[in-house]
Amino acid sequence: MTFKGFCAEIFKVGFIGFGGGNALVPVMEDAFVRNEDFDEDQETYDKDVIVANLTPGALPVEISSAIGDHGFGIKGMLLGPVLFALPGVLMAAILFLILSSLNENTLNYISIAAVGVAGFIISLLCDYIANVFSKNKKISDLRYGRTYLVVILICFFTCGNAIIKLIGLDATSIFSISTVNMLAVVFFIAFWLHGNRDTFHVITTIILSAIFLLGHGKADLLANVPGLVTAAEILMIALSIIGLVQSVKGKPIRLEIDKKKMAGTFLLWLIFIVVLSIPAVIILDNAVPFLLRDLLSTVMSFGGGDAYLTIADGMFVETGYISEDLFYGQIITIVNVLPGSILCKTLFGVGYFIGYNATGVAALGILTGISAFACSIGASCGAFFLIYYLYEGISKMNAIAFISRWIRPIVCGLLIKVMLSLVNASITLDQTTARSKWSILIFIIILAAVNYIVKKKFRVNPWFMVIADIILALVFFGIH
Repeated sequence: MTFKGFCAEIFKVGFIGFGGGNALVPVMEDAFVRNEDFDEDQETYDKDVIVANLTPGALPVEISSAIGDHGFGIKGMLLGPVLFALPGVLMAAILFLILSSLNENTLNYISIAAVGVAGFIISLLCDYIANVFSKNKKISDLRYGRTYLVVILICFFTCGNAIIKLIGLDATSIFSISTVNMLAVVFFIAFWLHGNRDTFHVITTIILSAIFLLGHGKADLLANVPGLVTAAEILMIALSIIGLVQSVKGKPIRLEIDKKKMAGTFLLWLIFIVVLSIPAVIILDNAVPFLLRDLLSTVMSFGGGDAYLTIADGMFVETGYISEDLFYGQIITIVNVLPGSILCKTLFGVGYFIGYNATGVAALGILTGISAFACSIGASCGAFFLIYYLYEGISKMNAIAFISRWIRPIVCGLLIKVMLSLVNASITLDQTTARSKWSILIFIIILAAVNYIVKKKFRVNPWFMVIADIILALVFFGIH
């Protein structure tokens, strides 16, 4: 296959990229492994898939970069992920441009359509959660039970305020931990506790995690104990480093790395990010903190594209960069009806609306969106190639094995928070329509259930399902 042929093929895969990263694994395999015109072998491709699943970021973007690198070197490595993500981002840009010029009444119609899309999204997230439970059930009953426990714990610590808001109570949850802080605790447990079960490790893990969670909870219970939370954070970082070192010593690692190629790869991705970040730096006053959040949110994104919604919520909604209504009512609505990487489209959308809201100029919003998009591509591929070069050694580390084993159940708990946020965003329409909050809630539940059943029993094109959901939502709210 020529380079032009590779570019055309990866662009085409991007157009049919529905269903999340792992759904595209067989599609890419057909396009590049079973295709006689391309010389990607099965063993190399399998390694790409394994490393991509171990790596934070956008899985299909990472695989696209790896395939391009194997076949065509630097140009394939850089253009592969961009061309894969480009179709979805181009379509998202068009829809964002249309949305930003609509009047308030028309935007209300979009919000109503978003209720239909919310039903579709919730069905996808439920399917993701069901698959995680099913896979762990096949491993063992013990793993299955522990998966339930992990999901319940994550929900307990993160979903409090979302549940209170749904019920309509005037209260604050003791915890309701942000996604970012919850993941910080998870990584502390992975690096410090991992395979250790002795009293010292268990007690220190429980005490420090409890202080951290109480200190960062919405109720701010430890606000009157100065220095306690900061001290706990410092200890958590120190113990994480110690645990990581112990993990390396416990499983001696022999790394045979082409340091020159590794350094060159990271330099290229750094240049890619820096050059394409220039528009945001010129346009936005707070560009550097925003771009750093883009990069950090990408490298924290484990568990697939749907899981990134929880990260983005914590990074951009909970910190006030964009409103919850804008994020769930417009950005996520568009992101989930288009093909391609959810992570890349979400960051593009966040960048677009931050730029547009800051300047009032849609074209400048597109430029800031491109900068955010570049961060998503560069951080994903940079993280991928780091793990790729180190894979043979680090795959044996206890901490990495722990993360690989439990990250998906953790993500399941976080996705429940996303579903509650989608529902809460939808039921606010009781203020602008004739429907009550509870009737909207029941409608979403029924719609999600129907979507889930249809997806399981029939191979229906996602576009048709989304269109049908939007029509049903418009009918339900009485829009003619």
